[in-house]
Amino acid sequence: MSIQILSPRSDYIFKLIFGNQANADILAAFLRSVLDLPEDEYDTLTIVDPHPNREGADGKLSILDVKNPHKER
Repeated sequence: MSIQILSPRSDYIFKLIFGNQANADILAAFLRSVLDLPEDEYDTLTIVDPHPNREGADGKLSILDVKNPHKER
């Protein structure tokens, strides 16, 4: 049996992994590693998707906004 590994560099796959509130802990770990964020800078992540899901990977458009509501601008 052959296992196909999907690339998280695809917008669709990235959104499936990181764009779900059930996976907020995975997103938090990713953001901490990429942005070098201290854990005490935020307490929770709320994922709000501004666009509807597409039917398949060929739908292309996936936008996931990440913001820190506690951070002053």
